Amino acid sequence: MRLPGLFDRLSIRTQVTLATAALTIVLILCATLGTASYGRRIISGMVGNQMTELAISMASRLDRGMYERYREVGTIAGLDVLRDAWERDPAALRAVLDRMQTSYPDYAWIGYASKDGAVVAATKGMLEGASVAQRPWFIAGIQAPFVGDVHEALLLAKMLGPRQDEEPFRFVDVAYPVRNGSGEIVGVLGAHLSWDWATELRRSLLTRESLFASAEVSILDEKGKVLLGRNINSVILTPQQLATIRAKPSGSDLTYGEDSDRWLTSYAVGLGYRDYPGLGWVVVSQLPADVAYQPVQDLVKAILLIGIGLGVVGIALARWLAGRLTAPIYQLAHEADRIGRDDGVHTLPRVGGAREVTLLSQSLRSLLRRVGQAENRLVEAEREAVAHEAESRELALDIERLRKLSETDPLTGLLNRRAFLSAAERQLAYARRYDRALAVVVADIDHFKQVNDAHGHAAGDAVIRAVAARLQTAARDTDLVARFGGEEFVVLLMESDITAAVSYAERARGLISAAPVAAESGVQVRVTLSLGCTILSDDDRDVQDAIDRADDALYGAKAAGRNRVRVSLQALQGGAAAAS
Repeated sequence: MRLPGLFDRLSIRTQVTLATAALTIVLILCATLGTASYGRRIISGMVGNQMTELAISMASRLDRGMYERYREVGTIAGLDVLRDAWERDPAALRAVLDRMQTSYPDYAWIGYASKDGAVVAATKGMLEGASVAQRPWFIAGIQAPFVGDVHEALLLAKMLGPRQDEEPFRFVDVAYPVRNGSGEIVGVLGAHLSWDWATELRRSLLTRESLFASAEVSILDEKGKVLLGRNINSVILTPQQLATIRAKPSGSDLTYGEDSDRWLTSYAVGLGYRDYPGLGWVVVSQLPADVAYQPVQDLVKAILLIGIGLGVVGIALARWLAGRLTAPIYQLAHEADRIGRDDGVHTLPRVGGAREVTLLSQSLRSLLRRVGQAENRLVEAEREAVAHEAESRELALDIERLRKLSETDPLTGLLNRRAFLSAAERQLAYARRYDRALAVVVADIDHFKQVNDAHGHAAGDAVIRAVAARLQTAARDTDLVARFGGEEFVVLLMESDITAAVSYAERARGLISAAPVAAESGVQVRVTLSLGCTILSDDDRDVQDAIDRADDALYGAKAAGRNRVRVSLQALQGGAAAAS
């Protein structure tokens, strides 16, 4: 016996509505997640390419700027007009260097040092007379053109005075050897280029590129140390990363810093320009991931809103359509319930609305016609039997035996469904006429299918016979006990309220669970019984209504774990069973 599930309690209209709602939610989630995933992949590629272009642009500007400074210092160092001034006219040299600084203010200091390292002439006279013989730019520049990486110049910083941002002065050195008219090296022309030049270059680039107003650009030296940007002076690239970068001078696959998942990062390596060899600077451009993916998030929100709107409309439409489709089914059920209770109703109406509903209506009408024909044949047979009763007493006895067989369950000897319902209707009429109480108990063998599967149908028949006998034993002579089919039994208790019905049910349950059933094969089979109880109500149209309530209570007993008795809540609420 199948227990009632959740879907048995829900209407088709409700099930269709819930299914549509579930499908709508799944589709919206799939569309949202798919759009988010695909959009992030597309945006990641597009933004990665743009950020790479930004890094390449910055690296190119740095190299070109350094090339200009490198060329300027080399040009001044090689001017023919200054061949004689290097060793003889410091004042003229100073004037040339001052004009050079005026034309490009990012030169923090330009000076000429003689071969022994003494500063002969410098912009604004700074460091004149001081020795720079131990400075890296002088040591390298006396041999060949030199470009030094970013560094702090403490001695020069004291002369330049404090900065407004209180940051230390940092410079890039450019140096060229100076030769006299005979081609001999007589000194070094050196220039300190303020690193603020790179800061301004970065600011101007990001201002022009309004799309990347939230971007960050950092400059790293060839060893991975930050020269400009976040975590300045920190080494944030491993040797393996540097090797990868050198092999591929630009790209968007760099993992940068501890919070790399919050940024889209690209890079480009400065490779120099023309005869400027370059310092191997690495430009890293970054854009916050939440800024980059904002268009995708906006699109996902739009899809969610549109999907929710369409889902609400779809659910409402599905509910309306389900109601329209199930209305004919409800009509058929209502009309079928009237057959046998309303003398004016003998068949079902023709119902349409869908091809399947029309087919169901036609099939049920045909079934009722066939049932009517069978009843007519039975009535005719009974009439013929009565007509010939006088002809043969033996025939009359045969008819009586046939009648008894037709009313008795052949396996258990109990009343069958037809005989029980006929007798129960008579008892119901009597009880209502004389205001008597009637109770109904519906019983079902627990896990009966397992008995058949485990021990065979012969053992199953033995169990049914034993249960029938014990139900009959627990009942009184005036009570009606019937087998309704399979493992289901119904008992009509005369002159009984709900308390008496529960008492009978518990007594019967105890008899069945107390002792196993001996099958013909010698197997001892233990079985239990679940029972549902109710009493006849004034609102009942017939006994079937009470049986239906007791059957619902039986379902409750099954759902609660089996081998127990349950009472119909409607019976308790009706007041007739106050004793329980």
